[in-house]
This record gives sequence, structure tokens and C-alpha cells, in this order.
Amino acid sequence: MTTHRTATPPRPGGDGGGATVAGTAPAGCPLMSRVFEMVMEPTAVHVAQARRTTATVLRGWSLPDAPAENARLVVSELVTNAITHGSGDVRLRLWHDNHELRIWVTDDSTAPARRRRAGVSDHGGRGLHLVERMSLRWGVADSGRTTYAVIPTLTEAPRCRRTTRPSSDPTC
Repeated sequence: MTTHRTATPPRPGGDGGGATVAGTAPAGCPLMSRVFEMVMEPTAVHVAQARRTTATVLRGWSLPDAPAENARLVVSELVTNAITHGSGDVRLRLWHDNHELRIWVTDDSTAPARRRRAGVSDHGGRGLHLVERMSLRWGVADSGRTTYAVIPTLTEAPRCRRTTRPSSDPTC
């Protein structure tokens, strides 16, 4: 069983709720962040589902193709590791602002993810090396339960129109 939850802050002048994000954006234009979360049982079939769902979410957020592909690979590797080496349900969280995408994968195991040296004939052991190559940075948190990666999105904050009324553009 999988569950999904998305959150996007309201438009400026909206009626509350949403995330607060620290960052920079053009004057008069708030920094927008987007959040997606899903929880899945630790079965191998959910790796492909997490990868497809990530692609769909990132397309909805208009992420450029290159960082979206990197994110799909990172999600695939981190979810695979959580299912293979972790315990309990696996939680995937994506957070995107105008500059970077953060990916967190959490399970109930306190054994932190570690890179290992894979032999030439080994079928596994290269995932975290790929995560390192695709990410600006990666690591573990939450006493080893969470492995995270940060991917630069290379998107620029939109240039906002200066008007006296709230913009109808959801990105400004």
C-alpha cells in the first residue's frame, strides 16, 4: 500500500497554510517551494512506482529534464537501498524551491547508508556512488534512518511583474 501527500504554499495574498522557505527571489516575488511525500511498503515493486511518481511530480513542477533525470536515478537508488537494507515502511519526500531539489528517503533502520567498493563482478554496491555523482551533496540524518540528496535544479526564479494587485501567476 502506498500513500501520497503533496503540499504547495498558497499564492501571495492567499488564505494561509503552506510551507515557509528561506531563500532569495526577485524583489516582490516570493520564493515558491513544493513538497511531495509518499509512504510505501518495503517491496521491490515500489522502486519503479517511486521512480514513475517522482517523474510525474517533477514534470508537474516544471523541473528541467536533466535534473529531473538525475532525481529519478537518485530516488531509485535510495528507495532500493531502503528496501534492501532498511526495515519497515519506506518514506520518500521531495522538496523543491526555485534552486534545488532535496530528496529524503527514510526507513526504520538506524544503520546508516554507506558507500562500499563493488567488485567488477558484483551486481550491487554502486548505488551511493551514483547518488554522489548526481547530487550536489548527500548524506544521512535522523540517527541513520534518513538518507538524503540535494540536486541543483538550475532553474531561475521567475521575474515578477510589479503590479498593485496580486498576480494571477502561481509562481509569482
